[in-house]
Amino acid sequence: MAPKTITVQCPQCQQVYIDWSIPAVGTVITSSQRPTTVCSRCGNRSILSELSDRNGILSKPTEG
Repeated sequence: MAPKTITVQCPQCQQVYIDWSIPAVGTVITSSQRPTTVCSRCGNRSILSELSDRNGILSKPTEG
């Protein structure tokens, strides 16, 4: 599988940035090895599986 670009909104500072998502094929992913992204402004690390896609931007789901 080829890498693809993703657009992410940081849950901490709300900065929208572009990152790469590189799928791993044939591996067992543990909780400590889940794919993450790091905000280019504040350095906050987010786990990709905890973000939801809203209009093509991955962001933290709102509560309510």
